[in-house]
Amino acid sequence: MSCWIRLGIEPTQDLDAIRLAYRGRLPAHHPETDPEGFQALRAAYEEALRLAREQETQEAEPRVAEDTPHPALQHFHRLLEEPSLRFDPQAWQGYIAELDELPLDELDDLGWQLLHTLRDCGPLSHHCAGLLARRLGWAEQLLRLDNPHEVEAFLDRLAQPDPFDTACMRDWPAPAQMESLWYFRSLEYCYQHRPLFEYEQFASVHTCLAIPDDPALVQRLLVQFSQAGIASRTFHGMLQAQQAQTPDDADLLYLLARQADALGAEQQALDCWLRLYRQHQHPQAERWLIDLCARHQPQRLPLLIQAFDRLHTPAGWPQDLGDPAQAWGSPGQSAQTLARWSEASRLGLDGIASTFVDWHLDGDDELPLLAWLLQEQPEQNLHRLYWHAWALQRGEAGLLRLVLAQPPAEDALDALILEGFQRQASQQLHWLDQAPVVQALTQLCASDDPAVTLPEALTEDAIRPVCREWLRRMRVYPAHALHTLNRQFDMRRLFTTPFALQLQDRLAEAGVLLPPMPEGEALWQWHRQQLFMLALLEQPSRWLALIDPALPAQLHYPAEHPFAPTHALLGQLLTSPEGASGLLGSLDIRDPVQALISARLLTLQQVLNSTRLPNAAQLLACLDNDDGGLRTDYALGYLLFCAVLHHDPSLDEPQRCALRDRMQALDLQDDWFEALRRGLLDGQAKHPPAAAIRAQGLDSRTVDEVLDALNSLLNTCTPPKTRVLRALQKVKDDPEQDPGLRCAIMAVLSWSERLLLDMIKEPPAPMWAFWKLKSRLNRTGLAVHVAIIALGASLMLHIPAMLVAISILSISGFLRRLRDLGHGVPALLLVMVLTRVLPFSSLVLLGLPGDKLPNRYGPVPGKGQPLEGGLQATLRRLNAQ
Repeated sequence: MSCWIRLGIEPTQDLDAIRLAYRGRLPAHHPETDPEGFQALRAAYEEALRLAREQETQEAEPRVAEDTPHPALQHFHRLLEEPSLRFDPQAWQGYIAELDELPLDELDDLGWQLLHTLRDCGPLSHHCAGLLARRLGWAEQLLRLDNPHEVEAFLDRLAQPDPFDTACMRDWPAPAQMESLWYFRSLEYCYQHRPLFEYEQFASVHTCLAIPDDPALVQRLLVQFSQAGIASRTFHGMLQAQQAQTPDDADLLYLLARQADALGAEQQALDCWLRLYRQHQHPQAERWLIDLCARHQPQRLPLLIQAFDRLHTPAGWPQDLGDPAQAWGSPGQSAQTLARWSEASRLGLDGIASTFVDWHLDGDDELPLLAWLLQEQPEQNLHRLYWHAWALQRGEAGLLRLVLAQPPAEDALDALILEGFQRQASQQLHWLDQAPVVQALTQLCASDDPAVTLPEALTEDAIRPVCREWLRRMRVYPAHALHTLNRQFDMRRLFTTPFALQLQDRLAEAGVLLPPMPEGEALWQWHRQQLFMLALLEQPSRWLALIDPALPAQLHYPAEHPFAPTHALLGQLLTSPEGASGLLGSLDIRDPVQALISARLLTLQQVLNSTRLPNAAQLLACLDNDDGGLRTDYALGYLLFCAVLHHDPSLDEPQRCALRDRMQALDLQDDWFEALRRGLLDGQAKHPPAAAIRAQGLDSRTVDEVLDALNSLLNTCTPPKTRVLRALQKVKDDPEQDPGLRCAIMAVLSWSERLLLDMIKEPPAPMWAFWKLKSRLNRTGLAVHVAIIALGASLMLHIPAMLVAISILSISGFLRRLRDLGHGVPALLLVMVLTRVLPFSSLVLLGLPGDKLPNRYGPVPGKGQPLEGGLQATLRRLNAQ
């Protein structure tokens, strides 16, 4: 049976028709159910395919002879294969001229063959191929193609320019032609479509490459290498020559700066970038100068960032104070400058640079910067520049004029910084002189009428930031202006908060006003004087920890200056062994300035660290300033502290009532605690159980000594014995002890100190004043008395009246010696009885040491200044012995 009959089709050469017939018959002859039928169908299918292919081969042989390539196509193949012609535009132009001689119908058929050949020929000159594409009009005939997208993409590639004049490599070997064309085309692609760092990486790979002698290519590589930061001494020399011919060309100056930077010629690069910044405001110049400063002079980086800030200066403002346009020209920072501050904060700067950046980002924490500015610095130029930078933010018109009057700096970077500062100072002076908001605030301060108020528009939220910029500047205000400004503006809501403006109002209420501002260079010293003391008044503890102890000695206050007494006191303390810890106890609260400092220092931690004991009123103020942690965490110590203050006679009745309320509000779920509280309120406290005290984490012996000391102070009006005071002082100086107990001991010591000072109002009696029986006599004085008594006894046989003198001298000497030990007449009677039994037992008094502190019989005999430095300092000296 014929294969065609079995397949059910006519003989054909269509392979697809044969396959379709085979698939149609295949379901009727399944290999498993009809294996013989399947084999016959498969054999017929393969036979039909063989016959169709043989017939196609036979028909193709005569066609091969007929399909001999067109001579123009053969010429085109030679054009592509010959290196001297492939990239030569003139050869392509000659070939196009040959095509122009062909008939149009023949040329139409040939054109598509040329396109197919061109697409598969590999790298070629876009310029040469473009000549052919434009002549044959392929772009206009795309609609005639079944799939025009690929051809359109190919023509788009041909529209891209060649990286160089390909005729320059007419005489090169084919591999060199292909390599150079691929390399420079890839280089151009990286430059146009990839980041510059990828371009730099590609261009920096070492390779052996022929470079065409094309000036346009060289100039383009010069530009690209320079922009990518690839160093080339050849391009650097070319740029120098070109720039010398056209010195005002900003583009050439920029490329020369980039090449000099890449070659490490930083001085030339610096000169170029400075010219680009000053003459052309080139945006890349600022970035490069900032990077240079960060590498070589990081302490000047914040100054340069501020100097580069530029804001628009308006010619005028609307007269309506409520118009939002009033904010035009007010001091501020551009978005780019704010981003640079944020970037600088992540660079790990140290010293004043870090402090200045933190101040700019925070705004309110100015003390660390002031501590550095007020201190004399070894690098004076840097110190002066930071003063100028501070003045742009906080200086009044006088300081801004001083910035404008500064002579140019010798260092190029310092000169650039100063130029920026002077430009900003000029802008701010224009704002201070012309802005309606500033004029309204100035008129308020200049008016002598206390009833004058701010215009209502200035209190609106929209204008508040403009007012804040004026309020931040350091100046002298009249008292009524300070009061009005603080009443009209809630300074705590202003960010950044105007420095010390509320503090100046409190000083004005106490009659203290800042002295007038001088003119000229003396204005810098005036700012140092006021800023130092205002910072001390604002945060005394932190300020004293920030400054160098030598700083007060570098400042000079006239005798009539309201801060002069406080400055003198501070200068003495900071150079003394006590240091800043002695400030609280040395302040004279009758001075309004020192009273404000004292009020700021009254915290429990501060008074615990003070070298002098505070009085009861100060301790009560510290208790009022406590945040409640003492009452919550240290209840028993808190109770003892309140009890001592409650019974202190130096407090008035309202103060004692408040302390009584504090004690009654305290709650502990123990019976012994309630009994202790009632005893303390009544002034007859009994000792609580030792186990209960230890359960509170306290030493029972110390608590007992505090209670005994309180009973002694309250019931006998005498301070505790020296031994007890020394033990209490040790506990009070131990930071590991319960803070409440330490505060209670401090209150006991403060009360004891007042009693001791009352006992020594009179100087010690001399040892020969035997008639002063209520005075003290030390061991040396008693020895002299005994010697005189012995001498008198030897004369008693000759002078009977000497017995009376010996008796008087004996009674006086031994009684005064016993008073030095803290005893009185009963002890003398006991000594007299013992002398009857043991005649020389009274001489034991010659070996017993006297009381180291003043007692009710007077100061320590034979000593200098009694309680020198106070009771606490004396006890510390005794404990150290």
